[in-house]
Amino acid sequence: MTRRIALVEPLSVAWHAVTASSIAPGSTAFILGGGPIGLAVLQVLLARGVKEVYVAEVAASRQEFARRFGATDVLDPSKSSDLVADIRSRCNDGAGPDVVFDCAGVPASLKSACHAVRSKGTVVNVAIWEKEVPFNPNWLVFREAKYVGVLGYLKQDFESVVTALGDGELPSLFFCLILFVPWDARD
Repeated sequence: MTRRIALVEPLSVAWHAVTASSIAPGSTAFILGGGPIGLAVLQVLLARGVKEVYVAEVAASRQEFARRFGATDVLDPSKSSDLVADIRSRCNDGAGPDVVFDCAGVPASLKSACHAVRSKGTVVNVAIWEKEVPFNPNWLVFREAKYVGVLGYLKQDFESVVTALGDGELPSLFFCLILFVPWDARD
């Protein structure tokens, strides 16, 4: 039972974040941070028919998980001279992704998320911040983009994940890999 709850919990957080984003099937998404929550967001987006999902992650093992879990492409922010330009060029003919999910929770990811999202797009903050970070509202104002913050999940998110796992919409076997890889094997 513990393993099932351990699996459903991060997927429920991701389900809640994707629901809050109002993303539609066929859209493009960009996830900053390929940890357990970022990978869960990837799985939920794909299960909901999002056509292109890009992930930015610095850790090699997490990059590999993102690839195995179906990311359209994985970008390494530490090797990119301009991460925002890189992702914008890949989405919507250079306009940027429809929705950006910040699952990294570092100042650089917040700024990148706001600069990468297309006009009238949405930035979803899934990360929990331990301290105050600089934020310039104009990063979003000039694009008329939205910023949505989410926390945890609701009962209906948990129930939806259980149903999706039971129906085979979410690939539970793949996601179990990230949950049970020893911590010292993760970058």
